[in-house]
Amino acid sequence: MVGNISLLLFSFFFICIITFYLFKKWPDLDVIDLYIIFVALHFGLLPFIRGLHFGSDVIFDFRNSNPLSLGLVFIQVLIILAIIRVVSLYFPADFAKYLKIKHLISLWGQTNKYIVLIIYVWLILFQFISYYKYGIITYISPDDFAKFGSHLPYWYTSMRTIYTCIAFCIFLCLFAYIVQSVKTQQYLFIILTVIFVPIATIYGRRYFIEIVIASVIFWFAYRKENIFRLRYLTVGFILLATFFLFSNLYQAYRSIFQVVGKVEINKLMNPISAAFDFNLTIQNLTKRPGTWEFNFLVIDNQLTRPGMTTDGRVNLEGLKSAIPRFFWPEKQFIGIDDVLSVLYNVNRKDIDIGKNLVGVWQVDFGYFSFLIVPLIVLGIVYLLGILVKITTPYPIFLWLLSGNIIFFLINIEENGNEIFFMLRNTIIIMILLALYITACKFKSLIINKFSTR
Repeated sequence: MVGNISLLLFSFFFICIITFYLFKKWPDLDVIDLYIIFVALHFGLLPFIRGLHFGSDVIFDFRNSNPLSLGLVFIQVLIILAIIRVVSLYFPADFAKYLKIKHLISLWGQTNKYIVLIIYVWLILFQFISYYKYGIITYISPDDFAKFGSHLPYWYTSMRTIYTCIAFCIFLCLFAYIVQSVKTQQYLFIILTVIFVPIATIYGRRYFIEIVIASVIFWFAYRKENIFRLRYLTVGFILLATFFLFSNLYQAYRSIFQVVGKVEINKLMNPISAAFDFNLTIQNLTKRPGTWEFNFLVIDNQLTRPGMTTDGRVNLEGLKSAIPRFFWPEKQFIGIDDVLSVLYNVNRKDIDIGKNLVGVWQVDFGYFSFLIVPLIVLGIVYLLGILVKITTPYPIFLWLLSGNIIFFLINIEENGNEIFFMLRNTIIIMILLALYITACKFKSLIINKFSTR
């Protein structure tokens, strides 16, 4: 009982602080504010919902948990967010504009529509190829991947690793086109978005939630509207209803779609009945462990057994996993769950929780994470600002680079080791940009040479 009460109090305190900050800051939001909002979702709202369930989820039973461990989880994240925000205030004003949400949306709207449409069509076709050729619709479980993963072609597995990131980038452009177009064009882009989002987010419910929440933030930030108005409560209820309808459908069909092979249509629930079966989502929310629980696992163990860290091994294995096999065919690495199962002497399923940035650096280096995580986030945000500045003349590359980094920042539940994949993607895009600039200069030289004859 004391654990649940502590969880409710700490998460409510977290929500109040972030809400007060956003009330003062809205609507002049930047990328750091976007990051703070998504952190608040995972370390404020979801823990509060979990605290209302006085029972055990798949992994933990918080009724008798140590209040000190729970409190440290939320205090640590609040301190880290405060450090990030305060330090970012010293960014030069002319540099800070490149991090503004409104400015980024205006730049995304300049991306070539034909190139975006080609990628849009390919992402949809990929889903059909994935199902009809390999029998895979969505997430592949570790057990299934161990059985046939080695038989899947390299191009296919590589595409799967970047699919959700590219899909998010497509969403960014579609949103920018919607808010910057009028009448017929606007309706066309809305239709394209409605078609695209359910297909692109079939990999997981959290991607749908991220797109919905990002849409709301982008809309109000771009329109310079104050979201803290009574009339927007209706919008909130509509979004909540949308979430439940999609989540109910996802939960109803999840076990069927995750089976590799042909979908048995006769096992599918009636979609209308499934959409309005709210128990499916409620039961899942009460049982599903949140990424904040990973931080609790780490801190609770370190309080009882000081010095219980991996000395950087988790991040080392993450770095190895991000190196393409094309450059390292004999690559061998250990998954984070395997490292932690040995550290805590438990089964892998007992630590099957989303690994966030704060928790991963806490398990690697203990309370040095108070300094390391702010430095990492600030470094990434500063990198984003520099890249936006230098790629403004090249909208396609600006769109891909900014979308890649923003997707990493808001994907709180899985960004523990994803930093190396994000950096890998950034390097690849920058190489493509360098090749593009070189090709343009070479073309210009040839044209000038022939024009002077």
